[in-house]
Amino acid sequence: MKYLKRFCESFTKEGIYEIDWHEIAPDSLVVIKGDTTDMNGFILDRRGNSTGQLCKFRLGNIMSNLVHQVTYDQEFTIPGVPNTLEFDISIINNDNNKFEMNVEITFGDLISAGFNIIAPNTIKPYLYTSYYSKTDPSNTVFAFDELSLQKLVKFFNKFDSIHIERKDLNFLDVNPNNYRPS
Repeated sequence: MKYLKRFCESFTKEGIYEIDWHEIAPDSLVVIKGDTTDMNGFILDRRGNSTGQLCKFRLGNIMSNLVHQVTYDQEFTIPGVPNTLEFDISIINNDNNKFEMNVEITFGDLISAGFNIIAPNTIKPYLYTSYYSKTDPSNTVFAFDELSLQKLVKFFNKFDSIHIERKDLNFLDVNPNNYRPS
């Protein structure tokens, strides 16, 4: 284990195990999801009317091991809406000896998105469940609001050698014209 720790410490200035992820992870995120919310993230009732409550999640537990698990807990009280949002983040040393992160986003029981970030600014989605999805042809939306996307960019850029921009996360926004899976 000590060799694995030394290996992972070489990825960041402070070392991946010395960072307090509570200080760098987004404090809250707003999810936009298909029949659950409107396009601004407000939760809909059974008739399709806004309840006035945002589908907002606040930072919960962070578990660090080989995979960092960042959980978010709901800030609303609507039955039938998933109450958890989770990020599973693996740090990888790829064949070219570049820093790489594998990120899976789980909303309730559904893995809603999966992508790799390869230093400095390459993002490769491999699981996508929003508009034009090949794995979820229903064309329901899974997205984050604009402020949440900016928080995620800031979070990922905290890691040494990662330099992504907001446009790199277009596959996680609500606009159906911003991303088409290849």
